[in-house]
Amino acid sequence: MSKPSDNPADPFKKALAEATRVLADDAELSVTYTVDPSGISGETVRLPQVTRRMSRDEVLLARGVADALALRHRFHDAATHARYAPSGEMARAIYEAMESARCEAVGARVMPGTASNIDHKIADEAARRGYAAMTSTSEAPLAEAAGYLVRALATGRPLPRGADNVLNLWRGFMEQTAGGTLDGLDAALADQRAFARLARQVIEDL
Repeated sequence: MSKPSDNPADPFKKALAEATRVLADDAELSVTYTVDPSGISGETVRLPQVTRRMSRDEVLLARGVADALALRHRFHDAATHARYAPSGEMARAIYEAMESARCEAVGARVMPGTASNIDHKIADEAARRGYAAMTSTSEAPLAEAAGYLVRALATGRPLPRGADNVLNLWRGFMEQTAGGTLDGLDAALADQRAFARLARQVIEDL
């Protein structure tokens, strides 16, 4: 008989793993915790490690990453994504960021609590990458800005500090060059094929 764990973080990690499976609508999804980069590969989700201290930042980040990856798993079809994927590093980065934002926005519409959780993930990434200190488009990543714009237009939520700065640096350019295409965002959001075509057109516009 196995001994009960004396790690105070284990009950939280177990509960978060189960919540992630429910949100992803996949009872067989494997959920692991690691110090390596978070992500999703097939039926395995990798979440940030939560230490025994269970600091507030650790818990909020783990929840945000879990929700983002679960929604990606639930609303994203890899074959459709690959079919419409553009060539070129920058184009692919924009396409990827827009699709991630789409999945999260669709999830936020049906499960509003996920949006505030994902805000913590966005805030953590923005802080680590120094987004708040950027002052020009030569520093700020266009791909991230495109994803942030999708999120802002689809949810109406303000972005966390740093992320809002990156979007503001690029927003005028994106709306000037791709504003007409982005007018169709709301209608395409729930349809990955339609959204992929819209994303490709946005990339061409930019």
